[in-house]
Amino acid sequence: MHVEHLPTPRQLLAPVALLLMGCCLAFGAGPASANHVSCGERITADTTLDRDLVNCPNHGIVIAADGVTLDLNGHLVDGDGTPAADCDPQKEPCDFGLFNDGHDGVTVKDGSVREFASGVLFGTASGRARHNRVLGVSATRNQFAGLGIFSQVRSLVRNCSGDGSLDREGSGMQLADANHVRILNNSFRHNAQNGLVTFESNRNLIERNLFLRNDEEAILMEGGNRFRITRNRVVRNGGGITLGPGSRNVITRNRVSRGREGIRIEKGRGNLVAHNVVIAAHRAGIRLGIHKPSIGGAHNVVRRNLVRNSAVDGFLVGKKDAHSLLLGNIARGAGDDGFDVGSRSANLTRNHAVRNGDLGIEAVFGAIDGGGNIARNNGNPAQCTNIFCS
Repeated sequence: MHVEHLPTPRQLLAPVALLLMGCCLAFGAGPASANHVSCGERITADTTLDRDLVNCPNHGIVIAADGVTLDLNGHLVDGDGTPAADCDPQKEPCDFGLFNDGHDGVTVKDGSVREFASGVLFGTASGRARHNRVLGVSATRNQFAGLGIFSQVRSLVRNCSGDGSLDREGSGMQLADANHVRILNNSFRHNAQNGLVTFESNRNLIERNLFLRNDEEAILMEGGNRFRITRNRVVRNGGGITLGPGSRNVITRNRVSRGREGIRIEKGRGNLVAHNVVIAAHRAGIRLGIHKPSIGGAHNVVRRNLVRNSAVDGFLVGKKDAHSLLLGNIARGAGDDGFDVGSRSANLTRNHAVRNGDLGIEAVFGAIDGGGNIARNNGNPAQCTNIFCS
């Protein structure tokens, strides 16, 4: 998937469009006065569940005040798996499991939610909510997203899971219009589209998460700047870590294996890809730019990564990518070239290419030779083209 085929902002946020447009909630139930909460109830004080909520026809629990802690206490909040009857999503938000209606300082923790349109949804109709937390919540078999974090600042999602979203565009987690959010130690598995998709968000941390067997990308970023994506495990997804337009992001110390591609920067400036391990990608291990349509980024740095056993190329640089530096990387066992570089402004310095099927380094004429490149025991006896290799 490349950026031109990504959903528009309206399509991406369709499940919560009315929330972002400022629709109001109107429920018959008042604030919960005790811990015996019913489906669809609004709570305005700290609440601990004393039982499961089963087959909720619309919302599970709505948080309607600042500073509220909802302790699920190990319990399940369960939808009925069908669109809410008598709820028009063109007029009001419908079928959210745990719904923070734009309030600050909210914590939801320690339980599970399933079979809603979106399992956990934190959002606000205007401005941005602050200092919210989702801790230890398992969100499974929801239609569009397990976890939705929209218009948030300085929030935290930790030790949660977003698994098995069912819609063909369903994701484990959606992050949009959110800054300084920390996404730590979560798992995103078996979703019909992406593990985690981000849209127009900046300065967020994605660290130590597991992405397993999502049908499309493990992490798909569109329009993200100054993210730090580090120490994640990405295993057997349709794709790996993909960055569309975005600048000054750091992708470091991740382990990516057995996806369509490992790490791909389609377009953006000043991004760093460093110290990652990519194993057995079905195409390229690490890629800068794409061919159809032909686009690329600029001034990206790919440094000290290990790519092993890619089915095609280890490292691939498209011709439209400009002034990127490949420094100290290792390509081993690729089916085709260790490094396939189509950009005349790319700089190759101190890279190693060993036992790849064709050339160690296949560089277009004019590529910058920074020296110190090594190519040995590759299938093509020339070892390198347009770059000197020892």
